[in-house]
Amino acid sequence: MSESKKQPAPEFIAAQLRKPSGDFAGKVGEKMNRVNEALFDLTLETMQLQNNEQLLEIGFGTGAFFRKLFGYAENIKVSGIDFSDEMVEIAKANNKETIDSGALNIKWGQSEDIPFPDSTFDKVFCNMVIYFWDRPEKHLSEVYRVLKPGGKFYTGMRSRKSMQVFPFVEHGFNLYEAEEWKGMLAENGFTVTDEKIAKDPELDFEGNALCLESRCIVAFKR
Repeated sequence: MSESKKQPAPEFIAAQLRKPSGDFAGKVGEKMNRVNEALFDLTLETMQLQNNEQLLEIGFGTGAFFRKLFGYAENIKVSGIDFSDEMVEIAKANNKETIDSGALNIKWGQSEDIPFPDSTFDKVFCNMVIYFWDRPEKHLSEVYRVLKPGGKFYTGMRSRKSMQVFPFVEHGFNLYEAEEWKGMLAENGFTVTDEKIAKDPELDFEGNALCLESRCIVAFKR
């Protein structure tokens, strides 16, 4: 096989999934969209958005799914943070009209230091992000801080067993089973209230047909 046809090393893929960067950022973002759309849809359905709510998405990637949020409720305000400069720029280009309207505010930021005041949001959500939280308590403390009292945090995730089919997860991924993540939420002040589970459509990965299982875990600020 020629050098140009070789698959990227798992270590490289893992680093790009953690923080898409450079010339590969756009392609990585597109692949994440394809793999994670079913999970985003499950999280969106679980959130049951209400009119006039304030939302925050952590790790929005290319921002391709922001448009879906505005079809579920009226007069919502959506903010998003991502710590990949490339993803922020792509997402801004993909959502220029919504940003210009004032309904969407996206910026560079890290979830261990969320750049918004205390008690700002009714709902905070993330999909396929917690695997990259090396110190999850710091991130959860920030999520707790920016939620309004009684606000809810939605974790879109796939179980350790489901994720272990991918060779790149051996390089810097912090994987969880659902019960482990629920315990982590409880240890950091949240009350877990619900969990939704759905089977994804069949996915082709390097010639193999995969059927992943998506989960959305719901917890609220006490």
